[in-house]
Amino acid sequence: MANAAALPPLPSVRAKELESRASALSKRLASTDDNNRNKDANDKNAPSEQTEIDANISDSRLEKNTQSSSEASNLAAEKHYRERLEQIESLHQKEQKVFGQLPPLDPTVTCDAIHQYLSTTSQYLNSYIADANASLEGTSHKLSVLEKQMSSLESKLESIPGLFPEDED
Repeated sequence: MANAAALPPLPSVRAKELESRASALSKRLASTDDNNRNKDANDKNAPSEQTEIDANISDSRLEKNTQSSSEASNLAAEKHYRERLEQIESLHQKEQKVFGQLPPLDPTVTCDAIHQYLSTTSQYLNSYIADANASLEGTSHKLSVLEKQMSSLESKLESIPGLFPEDED
């Protein structure tokens, strides 16, 4: 039971998680590549009449700035996804080196580890809630004492005649 707290994550579960992340990232990269290709094809097929260009010079400049900024953001996103994909792949390779030769854990050990995790987590949460309730009760008690003192002070102040001249009118 004491060994269960120090167990590393199961290699097969971690590998599946890494593979799913890598496939999701590759799908995102593929979709951004398709979007960029479609945008380029639409730009080539767009009509370009000289009168429209002369009339909308400022609009086209604004449009070019918008397109260049969106292309730059797409390139930055694509670069980020590729870097992240490389990081995930390197993590996967490192984990295969470390855990690849180990046999799978016995199901009883896995169940014990999960049970240990759940028990310690629930104990922590229960103690945290008990502390929060005690603190709330203490604050509530202090507020009730303060309210009693304030009502007593108000009644003493009201007994002094002429202290509040607007009340007499």
